[in-house]
Amino acid sequence: MRSLLAAVAVAMVMPASGFSPPMVLRRDMQRHSGLAKGASCVGGGSSRSRSARAPPLGRCGPMMQVGGEAELVDRENAHGVGLLQEPFGKVKGQPGAFPSLPEHGKHTGAPAILDPWGKSGFPAGCPDDPFGIVAEEISPFADSIKEVLATDHPVLEEAAKHFFAQRQGKQFRPTIVMLMAKACAPEPGTHLNGDAYAKQAMLGQITEMIHVASLIHDDVLDEADTRRGGESVHKLYSNKVAVIAGDYLLARASVVLAQLHDNEVTEIMSTALESLVQGEIMQIRTAEDDLLDMVTYLRKSYHKTASLICDACKSCAILGGHAHDSKVARAAEAYGFHLGLAYQIIDDVLDFTVASDVLGKPAMADVSLGLSTAPVLYAAQSNPELVPLIKRKFKNPGDIDKALRVVLDSDGVEKAKALALFHAEEAARAASELPESEASRGLTSLLHIVLSRNS
Repeated sequence: MRSLLAAVAVAMVMPASGFSPPMVLRRDMQRHSGLAKGASCVGGGSSRSRSARAPPLGRCGPMMQVGGEAELVDRENAHGVGLLQEPFGKVKGQPGAFPSLPEHGKHTGAPAILDPWGKSGFPAGCPDDPFGIVAEEISPFADSIKEVLATDHPVLEEAAKHFFAQRQGKQFRPTIVMLMAKACAPEPGTHLNGDAYAKQAMLGQITEMIHVASLIHDDVLDEADTRRGGESVHKLYSNKVAVIAGDYLLARASVVLAQLHDNEVTEIMSTALESLVQGEIMQIRTAEDDLLDMVTYLRKSYHKTASLICDACKSCAILGGHAHDSKVARAAEAYGFHLGLAYQIIDDVLDFTVASDVLGKPAMADVSLGLSTAPVLYAAQSNPELVPLIKRKFKNPGDIDKALRVVLDSDGVEKAKALALFHAEEAARAASELPESEASRGLTSLLHIVLSRNS
């Protein structure tokens, strides 16, 4: 965890002038933005109108003594200054800017947009291959990232590039960012031509680098042997190499982030890094009573998964020229929040219902780590025998097998899927507030894919 914090610190002090985008990315940026050879790919400041000027980065609160160690407390992140909306209420039980549970929703009784497990398939008018809409834009990302990660240390470079060279995955997050880039463009058909697109493409790569770094760190913390159907980085090398490789990815992502020359986006994406740390802390240290609380589970899911998607969507809208408090930017933020939670909830459902060889990682992994996810929490509401297992984090022999049996015999999985559908519906309504385009419809199609997937 200290390694991740150290990488965040690097992000705050790294000079923007010390790095230029890799050649592959520079060529791509110039090709689409029409910049003359040798011209700067990124401008100094944004010309968009803002209702509030972003304060300087690097504000820190007082040093506080916690557990015998001095810890740096920073209360003025992107939430505190209004760049991001507060996703959860400050008082337990109260909703925040976005509804986290169905009882907090405002669209009760409204016609459903999605039917992921029915016969109707994708929503009417929505493309059945949203990935194809931005496939051309995303195709150079892996090469650009590998160039960013070039270093004189062969083992470090090989470990950091592992997922980009071998198993790139679905590139789900870059796809979201580039679809959002098109959806937020004043003229979607011409969004490839200009500085905004170049920066949004860089953001897509930054988002993927942060995500992969978090996977590498997670696998070390969780002692996971596999990832994306192959061996995890720490198994191929060592824990030390994996931690350093994750740190290196975060540091290089931070350098590219600085090249955007946008204080608002830098602060928002740095808050995403902070959220990843908070999510890990919540996972490690949660009060016994909170282990049974659904909102606590959703908070943790937000920090570990949804925050990066949410913050990237908001940043993408800002880079597209929209003020941080505009209708479009707020809709992008809401979309990312709800999509991220729907994705994580379905991930937790699949942990119970799909074999490990399909998932590409061990099944029942969360319960094995002592974590209670939505299916378990819902099952416990009608099966009180699960409560002591949850409170002792499934540490006793037979706890995991019993939890699996009780969850599958209960309505826990169906209720969890209903919660995921609720968030997906909220995300679809947010997407409908974006300018009408193939890309905005593609964002709705992604929700169908998230809910109906089996891996």
